[in-house]
Amino acid sequence: MMYNNLDDLPQEYDEELNQLETQISELFELLEKSEIQISLLKDENFELKAQIQKLQQQSKPVQFKTPPVETIKVPKEDVVTVSPSDTNIRQNKRKCPNCGATGFSIKEVDDKTRIITYVPRRIYMKKKVCTKCRFEF
Repeated sequence: MMYNNLDDLPQEYDEELNQLETQISELFELLEKSEIQISLLKDENFELKAQIQKLQQQSKPVQFKTPPVETIKVPKEDVVTVSPSDTNIRQNKRKCPNCGATGFSIKEVDDKTRIITYVPRRIYMKKKVCTKCRFEF
């Protein structure tokens, strides 16, 4: 049913209309408060940015001059270094053929499928396992 005049509204609608009007006015008040707070925060943000710029301009990197260091001159001598001939063998000993990892990423573990001896206790063959890719070789 359509009402042409607001005076003809039933009491229930009138109460609901009053509640909605109070809610609308409360929301407008909240909106005004939030807009004021936003403008205050924008002003504070602008001031802080200005302070940051001032501090950045003031704190330019300081260059320290180091005093000259006196060096001791040592006569040149030829130093002979001895390198073992089996360095390539040692380097290839711990290298994963799958991913190429070297060094401590290769672990030696017992190969429980290959037993060397039963007496005095079980002794197993060793196998290498890459901890990065879990490849066994």
